Amino acid sequence: MYDKVCKKCGTYLSDYFQTGMLGCPDCYTAFRSEINETLRKIQKSTKHEGKIPSLSSVDKELYSEYRRLVAEKEAAVLDGRFTDVKTISDDLIDLKAELERRGLI
Repeated sequence: MYDKVCKKCGTYLSDYFQTGMLGCPDCYTAFRSEINETLRKIQKSTKHEGKIPSLSSVDKELYSEYRRLVAEKEAAVLDGRFTDVKTISDDLIDLKAELERRGLI
């Protein structure tokens, strides 16, 4: 059987199948079809869709609100507004639970 090899670093295709690791960026080109086949088996697509693929507008709004509250809490801590920190923390707990329920964090 023929074992493909990356001309740049000398990594063999069989090494990739054993370890799941590539030797250099050129390996992605050398083993493109095999990597794509593996990705399709694992995640049903070879296209990267970002950290949070295809969110609904409600999910985007909730996630955006969560990030805003985290920033607001940090500012309140730095300003010494500890009553605000407590209120924001309570809101964050509820929002985080909802985001976890939706599988967003």
